[in-house]
Amino acid sequence: MSWTVVLESEHKDQIACLSAEFEPGVNLNREKFRLLCYLDPYGDTTFNRLQTADLLRDLVLLLAMEPNPLGDELIALVKRSQEDVHLYVCFYGD
Repeated sequence: MSWTVVLESEHKDQIACLSAEFEPGVNLNREKFRLLCYLDPYGDTTFNRLQTADLLRDLVLLLAMEPNPLGDELIALVKRSQEDVHLYVCFYGD
């Protein structure tokens, strides 16, 4: 599955987005992942500022398992979401 990943404001305004769809080849439904296991491949999943530490941990683990050309861009987007309490990382499924 692939996701469109967007950094949004509390009013759903797009602040930034990945340059392409994020498509991990690893099964995300593993106990190793704290938050990535909750990504809905057919719906939308939103992470808030309080969840970003766990999300970053999951992404580092995922990228260690399988490098992805969007990995650095995705990590930068998540880190940017930590700059303000009203920014959210949204994964939009198919």
